[in-house]
Amino acid sequence: MKKYTEVFQSQFPNLITDYLLLDTEQINFDSYLDADLIIIGGGNTEKYLATYVNQQFKNYIDRMLNKGAKVIGFSAGALLLGEKVYVSSNDHSDHQIKIKNGLELFSQFLISVHYDLWNDKANKDRAEELVNVPIIPLNDYSCLVLDKLGNIIEKID
Repeated sequence: MKKYTEVFQSQFPNLITDYLLLDTEQINFDSYLDADLIIIGGGNTEKYLATYVNQQFKNYIDRMLNKGAKVIGFSAGALLLGEKVYVSSNDHSDHQIKIKNGLELFSQFLISVHYDLWNDKANKDRAEELVNVPIIPLNDYSCLVLDKLGNIIEKID
C-alpha cells in the first residue's frame, strides 16, 4: 500500500493514513469519516468487483464525496469507479470481455487500463459495441481527473 500513499505523504506531511482491507475484516465505516482521501489500489479485478461493489461501500464513498473527500483508483481500483466496469479479456483467466456493475461515480464512459501494455484496442472496440458509451483508454502512468459529478476535467498522459 505504501506505493500508493508515499507520494501523497511527501506532499502532505500531516496526512494520516489508514487502510481498509475489505476482504479480510468487517469494517465500521463510521470509524473512517475523517478521511480526506480514499485510494483503491490495483489488484485482481474480479476479486475487487466481489469485494468492493456493494451497497455499504457505495454509501460510504457517496457520504465521503459529499464531505469533500477525494477518491483515487489505480488499475483495478480505477475500473471499479464507473457505473459499469469494462474487464478486458487480458485481465483474467477465461479471456472473455466482461461488463460488470461498478461503484457508479461516473456513467458517461468506461475506462480501459494498461491499454498499450495489454494491446487492448481490439477488445476495447468490441466492448464499446456492448455498452454504447465510449471506453477511454488509459496507459500506465496516465490518469483521468473527474469532478464530483463524474465529468472529465482533464486527461493526463
